[in-house]
Amino acid sequence: MPLTRKDWVQGYHDVVAKWGLEPDWALLKYHELYSPGPVLDLGMGNGRNALYFAELGYEVECVDFSGTWVKKCQDRANASGLKVVAQRADLRSFGIQKRRYSLIIASKVLQFFVKSEIEALAEKIYHGLAKRGCAYLRVFSPDEFEFYMAHKQEIKLIEPNTYYVPRYKLHYHFFTKKEVLDLFSKLKVIHCIEGMESNLRFKKPRKEWIVEYIGQRTR
Repeated sequence: MPLTRKDWVQGYHDVVAKWGLEPDWALLKYHELYSPGPVLDLGMGNGRNALYFAELGYEVECVDFSGTWVKKCQDRANASGLKVVAQRADLRSFGIQKRRYSLIIASKVLQFFVKSEIEALAEKIYHGLAKRGCAYLRVFSPDEFEFYMAHKQEIKLIEPNTYYVPRYKLHYHFFTKKEVLDLFSKLKVIHCIEGMESNLRFKKPRKEWIVEYIGQRTR
């Protein structure tokens, strides 16, 4: 039986009540697009999106470079008997099975790579989608640069909108809306916005400038 709007809202409340984790709202808004197949969450962090879909009964696979986050996410899932497989991996070398997933999530993770790596990951995401499968992307836009980098030192611009911070040994890439649309040009655009929103997950709520995208594979 297909999931109803009531199921999705209840799943949201269950996740928040159990772990205090709020999934990205756009994922809830377009729930009617997702088929019953497996869900893949790339760079799942604390598991807020992965656990939400597992709560709804989806088979969920998730990946993160942090072993700490992988363990926390898997422990939370196991404690509630949810079907989640969490693994530690570098997304640059992580293999995504072709045409397997009804939904692939990449929320605030692709900004940690350089352009060539981002393009390769986008291609893998596309090929990993089953027919009518959806890709969800949430990244920072160039307007976020001023806040995100204000407290960083020794920032190096290495290519357009891409910076390297030696202290953390990390890259930071800031996406334009056009860039996101170009990366997933083979998908049908369902949702794509660029703008500012309030983030209430921090101790001190702040504004974030983001690009948010959902695209669907049609063939």
